[in-house]
Amino acid sequence: MEEICMFIALGALGGTAYAGYEMVETPGYYVHQWNLVNGDLVRPLYLILVYGCCYSVVLPLIKTAILLDWCRVFVPTDKYRNPFWWGCVTLSTFQCVWGVMCIILLNMQCRPHNAIWEFYVPSKCYGLPSVMLGSASVQVITDICMVLLPQREIWRLHMNWQRKAGIALMFGVGMIACIAACFRLSHTITFSKELDRMYFIGPLLFWAWAEMTAGFFIFSFPCLPRILAESPLPQTVKSLFGISAGSRPSASGNSNPIVTIGGSGAKAKTKGGHVEIPDDGMPMDDQSPNDSQEALYRGKAPEEEQQKENGEVRRTVQVSVTSDARSNSPVPDNGMPWSTVGRRY
Repeated sequence: MEEICMFIALGALGGTAYAGYEMVETPGYYVHQWNLVNGDLVRPLYLILVYGCCYSVVLPLIKTAILLDWCRVFVPTDKYRNPFWWGCVTLSTFQCVWGVMCIILLNMQCRPHNAIWEFYVPSKCYGLPSVMLGSASVQVITDICMVLLPQREIWRLHMNWQRKAGIALMFGVGMIACIAACFRLSHTITFSKELDRMYFIGPLLFWAWAEMTAGFFIFSFPCLPRILAESPLPQTVKSLFGISAGSRPSASGNSNPIVTIGGSGAKAKTKGGHVEIPDDGMPMDDQSPNDSQEALYRGKAPEEEQQKENGEVRRTVQVSVTSDARSNSPVPDNGMPWSTVGRRY
């Protein structure tokens, strides 16, 4: 259910983005109203209406999605007896009802309806700033309630206080929305008192957009640690700052690395007493029967260099082993038992 609310809210957020970007062209932000003619006000008034209606859809739905997500976390069973669940349901219901009321009030502020943006049409209207002030005040109150609501459940969890503080801080990220809502309320008050409303509508729309964006950020914030853990971004940042782990010296203190004959310097791996040599590590040359296992692994160095480095005298003992190809087995010389067929003894 929360995903459905989020996707609908995302579509309404696109409506606010459309209205906000259109106002860049007509008439532009931070333009004084006395620099505009009456015909220049028709389009922006219509866009402000679209922005307000979409804003009244986004916030109730995204807050409902957040509250439903919290209910799944803190109230897995027996939800009807849990005060946290009832608090979430109350806030969500109030938000949705208030959002519908705001949309109705915005669209019924003038009769006929087109007089909302075509202000020169004879009509009966009531003041829009009063509706905007009521909406901004409600959003600030509900944002504060949403920050405080999960704290009781968090501090009742059976874990140490450090983890409780971390979880409380994570859910306290809702303070971002509270700050944005407070700034939006401040600019709404300024907008309602000033006559140059086309100039002061800009910061009001900016902070309303910040408030909606904070709602989506809060909804997706619990997934952020896992996304960062699975992404290559932390390793990229470490490599940029030179924090990548370097190669460790060998335990024996030998400064000469062990390399394979003809290899590129890759170290062999040992598994269960066997040595794995990389594909490019062993050349296809003839080995002497007197070569030791260490020589086969490390490579053959000239005798002069080995004597200089080691300073030792070596003695080589050659052992020759011969065997007779014949045996007393009844099997013929060719080793195939079926070759006796057709022979006479």
